[in-house]
Amino acid sequence: MEIEVTIIMPSYNRYPLNMLSLYALEKQNFDLSKMEVILIDDASTDQTPKIKEYRPAYHFQYIRNRTNVGVAASRNIGIRHARGEIIIILDAETIVSPSYVALNCQHHLNHDKSVVIAGSKRGRIYTFLSPDFTNNQINAIYKWSEKNSLFNQRLKEVVSQELTLSNLTTHIRLLEETQQVVKRADIEDIKNLCSIVKYRSYAHQLLIYLTDDFDSSPLRWMACLGFLSIKRSFIEEVGGYEEDFKGWGPEDAEFAYRLYKANANFIIEDDLESFHQEHPPSTTKEEAMNRNRLFFQQKHPVLDVSIRALHSIHPTDYGLMEKIILEYQSLTASFPDEFHEFNRAIITLLHQIRINIAENRPPVNLVRNSEFSDDLIAMERIQIERNQIQSFGKYNHLVWLFDKLRTV
Repeated sequence: MEIEVTIIMPSYNRYPLNMLSLYALEKQNFDLSKMEVILIDDASTDQTPKIKEYRPAYHFQYIRNRTNVGVAASRNIGIRHARGEIIIILDAETIVSPSYVALNCQHHLNHDKSVVIAGSKRGRIYTFLSPDFTNNQINAIYKWSEKNSLFNQRLKEVVSQELTLSNLTTHIRLLEETQQVVKRADIEDIKNLCSIVKYRSYAHQLLIYLTDDFDSSPLRWMACLGFLSIKRSFIEEVGGYEEDFKGWGPEDAEFAYRLYKANANFIIEDDLESFHQEHPPSTTKEEAMNRNRLFFQQKHPVLDVSIRALHSIHPTDYGLMEKIILEYQSLTASFPDEFHEFNRAIITLLHQIRINIAENRPPVNLVRNSEFSDDLIAMERIQIERNQIQSFGKYNHLVWLFDKLRTV
């Protein structure tokens, strides 16, 4: 039987969470003889190698990297080994609903450049207790148990005393290994599983804003984060994931941006359901994130990408971001031979935000910290261009951005 779809799952020290993820894929409403799952063990130091003995009903490959190469390189390894033409990218700690594969596949029947992403049905779930959970995570577990009766019942089954925050904290801290809370039986009953999930809100803000104008918005690629499905031929066209991202970072956003530039047909499938199993955070996550965000802007020194840095100096406002980009596009189209210094200044100062943060400095005094600090004549020329652009009366948001960057 020909394999139609391959699911790529990089994994680093996610055992036994990854076993629940694999088990959920056994419950797909899809012909499992036409489905392949490739788990790439990125040199894990936990019990992940046990998975090589896993024998599910679907085709399964376990690949172990000799050294830790990162999520981007691991995804590319999986893609190179894939036999299906449709590729689904998942994290190893993600549980998906039974219709997940079938819903993805239906969108690739008539368009070679479809990129399918989930809508609002994304959530988080605590399937295991870990002694390495932070106090904030333990507080979140307890608060969710107060609101969710089934999750409260699952916790009481493993905590042998009255369920208080103090008792829960003590119980978790005394664990010698992870302790399972959510069982396989919960995965088999999708209604039960969904009732335990805490749905995210932050991931939905952009999708809500884009509801009416998704297909035309220059921001639509930003909604393509993490999980997606895509034809292997399209991946080969754009070149796969950027492997120079090391540690946590926006390798998925950078890939999405290249897909956008290659005229991807982004599709939001509102019925896709995915549940992230919460785990202890990486101690180096923030440092890697700041370094990789800077690298993203260095690789793509354009406003479409650099505008993301605005979040660091101004409350998130997707409407404002879109207006700035559209005005920038209009300005450069109307005056292709003018205002180059003004345009470059905006990119440079947005870049400086990332430099400051990567160097553990606050994102302020951007002009003083940039190449313009000793070039007052250049800043005078840029100010003249800024005033001329303002006089046109139709680039107010772009001018606002320049003023914000210059004075912050």
